[in-house]
Amino acid sequence: MPIPNPKGGESQNEFVGRCISQISNEYPQEQAYAICINEYESNMSMTTQKKVNKRMARISNLRGINISAQGEVDLKEPCWDGYEQYGTKIVDGREVPNCIPQK
Repeated sequence: MPIPNPKGGESQNEFVGRCISQISNEYPQEQAYAICINEYESNMSMTTQKKVNKRMARISNLRGINISAQGEVDLKEPCWDGYEQYGTKIVDGREVPNCIPQK
């Protein structure tokens, strides 16, 4: 029987219990436990990596917006090369520079 995958929102204990019960007839209990723990951690690290990649894609869309550690917009050089600031706009509830191409 193939090794099951964790279901969305399933805790590690829930998954390991379900996994061991499904593969216990093929592997000794200690080995089944190790396989299930490894499967859960592998799946969770892939999920975490997907979240990181999604966040990085979102951040790259905001390139040129300089935000200080306090969450304030740096208006000295707010736009990247070839763009200039033309007022501000609201992005995700924050006021940020509106950068437009220079003419």
